[in-house]
Amino acid sequence: MAADIRMALRDGPVTMLQVGVVTICTLLNMIDGFDVLAISFTAPLIARDWNVDPVSLGILLSAGLAGMATGSLFLSPLADLIGRRAVLLLCTVVISIGMLASALTGSVAMLALFRLVTGIGIGGVLSSGNTLLSEYAPQRWRDLSISFMVVGYSGGAIVGGSISAALITLFGWRSAFVFGGICSTLLIPAVIRLPESLDFIIARNGTNVLAQVNTVMGRLGHPPVTQVPETAREEAGTRAVLGIFDRRFLGGTMLICISFFMLMLSFYFVLSWTPKNLVDLGFSVSEGIYASVLLNAGGIAGGLVFGFIARKTGARAVSVWLLVALFASVVAFGALKHGIVPVMTGATVMGFFLIGSMASLYAIVPRIYPARVRNTGTGLAIGFGRLGAVAGPWLGGVLIAAGWQRFTYYAVLAIPILLAATAVRRIPLLSSAEDGPIRPSAQAFKPAK
Repeated sequence: MAADIRMALRDGPVTMLQVGVVTICTLLNMIDGFDVLAISFTAPLIARDWNVDPVSLGILLSAGLAGMATGSLFLSPLADLIGRRAVLLLCTVVISIGMLASALTGSVAMLALFRLVTGIGIGGVLSSGNTLLSEYAPQRWRDLSISFMVVGYSGGAIVGGSISAALITLFGWRSAFVFGGICSTLLIPAVIRLPESLDFIIARNGTNVLAQVNTVMGRLGHPPVTQVPETAREEAGTRAVLGIFDRRFLGGTMLICISFFMLMLSFYFVLSWTPKNLVDLGFSVSEGIYASVLLNAGGIAGGLVFGFIARKTGARAVSVWLLVALFASVVAFGALKHGIVPVMTGATVMGFFLIGSMASLYAIVPRIYPARVRNTGTGLAIGFGRLGAVAGPWLGGVLIAAGWQRFTYYAVLAIPILLAATAVRRIPLLSSAEDGPIRPSAQAFKPAK
């Protein structure tokens, strides 16, 4: 009897289709990094051209993050009902519309609205892309594949931000949104070509399941089958969407949401305040921007190193150590006040552990749930994380305005990272193995004769 094709997918040789899934999900995640940095670059010019007051500018800067939280929370459940690929396609179109429309606006209110729309699309992409990738990635390369997707954020920030800076200088701030809209639009045909998740197809158990399975199998280079496996016990007993609140998953749901919220709170405090903070210490504006670039460059290395180490050690174990090291690096960075070399080195090290820690949470969350609720759980966690992303920069501003010393507010806003480490350590995984694969407990497929 042939092995379950889902096992062959995860344990067999890597196919070009799997490489394509990783590549497209990584490119989609790069839009997130580009989007965050693009609005940071354009905000001063928008404020000057439209005479925007600080309060309105703050709303404009927060609109995208609020949209990401909304998209993660409310669009993600759709992927457990209509499919990961369908939601990815819908959200990519929404991103394109939001970015291109942002370039045509003539008021702060309309720009904030389309920033919200863009964020909603990005929020849906983050959860659905992570789920689809985790369900297609080979077991031995899964954590590294997710790391590639997560470091796409830093890659988008570096590459997209650099291109945006040049475009803004030549053509004005609207060109940054045009560039982002074109990039996302060019990805739409690639998203259309993505396969639907086998886990989703089988778990949904809808009409024409066998035909859908064989379509995917053909694209993977496997022979067709005549019978699909029975639905696994954990799938059969799980309600779609609301199942994440069932007693057996509620603890994991709460802990992963706490982990994302706490990490993103500190994460976005560091990203948002580092350039301004360094300028206040006497460094130049260009040096402040350079520190952000090095932070993202260190993040790329950190995310990839996590992916390699987690293959042998386990994502959860590595995550706890990364978070503890991140806490120490943020506190140490807060103590640095002088010297371009120590400060830039500190930013690089901090970025290494920041993105490495984020990659670890993205790798852990699919292990908590069965396929029927996997995307809902992922979206809920990411959505809570984005709420933390809104809170972090605001709390930083409150503490700075209150006259706190630099070391003190960095140390205080690093404490949530330790809370995240504590939560991660207690998260129950669906598999009994520490680094267990997302394996279906189902009967084998029967190949067609």
